[in-house]
Amino acid sequence: MSIIIQLQEKLHDYGQWREQMIRALDGYKKWLDTYDPGNDQVNESILHTSDNLRNDRLVVAFAAEFSRGKTELINALFFSDTGVRLLPSQPGRTTMCPTEIFYDPQGGSYIRLLPIETRLSDVTLSEHKQRPFGWLQIDLNHNSPVQMQEAFQELAATKKVSYEEAIRLGLYCEDIHATHSTPPEIVEIPCWRHALISFPHHLLKEGLSILDTPGLNALGAEPELTLRMLPSAQAVIFVLAADTGVTKSDLDMWNNHVRGSRHGGKKGLAVAMNKIDSMWDDLHGEEGIEKSIRSQVAETSKILGVDESLIFPVSAKQALLAKVKRDAVLLEKSRLKKIEDYLANTVIRDRQTLLREAVTESIGRLLDESLGHLEIEVFEAEHQLDGMRKLDVKNQDMTRQLMEETREQQTRYLASVDSFQAGRRVFVVQIRLLVEAISPATIDPIVRTTRKQMAASLTTVGMKTVMKKVLEDLHLTMEKAMGLAEETRRLLRAIYGRFETEHGFDDLKPAPFSLRSYQVELERIFLEGEEFRHSASSTLMEQNTVVHKLYGTLIAEARDLFGQAHQEAAGWGASALSPLVRRIKDRKRMIESRLEVLRKVNESSETLDEEIGELERKLAPLQKQYRELKEIQQIIEAPSETATDEPAPIAMAAGS
Repeated sequence: MSIIIQLQEKLHDYGQWREQMIRALDGYKKWLDTYDPGNDQVNESILHTSDNLRNDRLVVAFAAEFSRGKTELINALFFSDTGVRLLPSQPGRTTMCPTEIFYDPQGGSYIRLLPIETRLSDVTLSEHKQRPFGWLQIDLNHNSPVQMQEAFQELAATKKVSYEEAIRLGLYCEDIHATHSTPPEIVEIPCWRHALISFPHHLLKEGLSILDTPGLNALGAEPELTLRMLPSAQAVIFVLAADTGVTKSDLDMWNNHVRGSRHGGKKGLAVAMNKIDSMWDDLHGEEGIEKSIRSQVAETSKILGVDESLIFPVSAKQALLAKVKRDAVLLEKSRLKKIEDYLANTVIRDRQTLLREAVTESIGRLLDESLGHLEIEVFEAEHQLDGMRKLDVKNQDMTRQLMEETREQQTRYLASVDSFQAGRRVFVVQIRLLVEAISPATIDPIVRTTRKQMAASLTTVGMKTVMKKVLEDLHLTMEKAMGLAEETRRLLRAIYGRFETEHGFDDLKPAPFSLRSYQVELERIFLEGEEFRHSASSTLMEQNTVVHKLYGTLIAEARDLFGQAHQEAAGWGASALSPLVRRIKDRKRMIESRLEVLRKVNESSETLDEEIGELERKLAPLQKQYRELKEIQQIIEAPSETATDEPAPIAMAAGS
């Protein structure tokens, strides 16, 4: 069918673009190894960026209350080519636990299921994913859709536990269980807390990853889904049912979990209004059906505050049936193509733009520095060549005067270098203080103390007091680090400024660095956490258990945030002076070279022609290096729409 082919082609193009970028980065690294070896910090940045590109997944998350047809929509969109209803979505047998679907080339085909009892530990889902031994694994035969279909039935598994056990697990809520004058003795709960599914479907092999989140109760019980996993998805599709409209539980899920996942103006939020086949009524005719659907879309847009262009009426059930039976008329009537177009074009395009910006930000400045260094080398070589051609070898007084002026320049320059070394020593001390202020050695004791205090607290009020204290501690830590960062920036500007004033290095500017974005993100994490907690009356299962997990997630988020800030600060400190150090060495070498040429010319007039010839021979390889680097830059910075299925070859450095 054309729909699945379109998505596959777009994903394939996206994968080709990523490979093209990786090859360009590899070309840059080979260029550096050949012409500028020994720059470990730059090599590390290139390798880190390449790894991010290689491991990138396009994550599309689906969120909905039970019985909205969300899993059926996933089947229709991605897995209809198997010829079966791959994921359990028939009435009474639906996915009960959050599920991630992707392709793991190293692990092969499997389902990994995390027991529901792990909710009693303080280990986060992210940490559990690093510990495969804690999961039940079921091997999949990816050549047998029927075997896979049977294996996937385990996602719908439930079990019965005592009321007390359900309370202890944080999985009992009066809103979703039948009310009794007395608590029920037995409660049905999911068997599994989380599921990971890997198999080599062609869309998954191209980098697609699907997150299936089942129901308001699951999102409320697992704060990590709301605060970590949904926000990290490239797109979130919120699924409603046309036959019910926006219910109270739909609105609770939207307000408390889904809408907030696109904080900061983040793109990639759409609504699928499923089950429009319930509105297919011969008595109303096609015009009446269309009018009813448009009315439903307008009402949904008003309630959720979403543009009508991002609300997609669809019949997932009829779309799956149409694809399996190859019924083009029914497929068109199901309207699946609209949401498919959104995924194939808008979502993939936005992900590509986001990745390109990340690569340009991390590598673009390094490329600019390499190109700038080459431009200066070429300019200075040409300037020196021009001066040598104008030199009158018969006028020894002129030669001696030039030597004297160059020696005076050298003396002044060496004085500036001595001053730079002193400033550099102060900068190293400042950087060490900054990096230590946000290092794991500083943050981890705060985290450990908080977790111990939370474990000892038996009430939500007690845990809230602990969280207030850790919030204050982390804010003070961040504010101290921001003060140190500002002092370090001022020192760095002064060091660069001296060479700009005294030696004309006005093209060199210190690399920017700020902790402001981390401070804002830290405040957002705790603000969203408090909003999540205050929604507990309608969305959380049991206050103490779930709030404990909520705050545990917030602490893990904050720790990761400080880890990222620490890594960026350390990287900035290691490379901030590198462009200036390089220019200082180049200028020193140029002055010494000029003195040596003048000395030789002063001793023998025949030397001048030899030096001119040698300098002319030096220019050619410099210009070649520049051309190679410009080709790499053009690939990395080319607009997304120019990427092709057949990436342009990268000009490699000589001898690479």
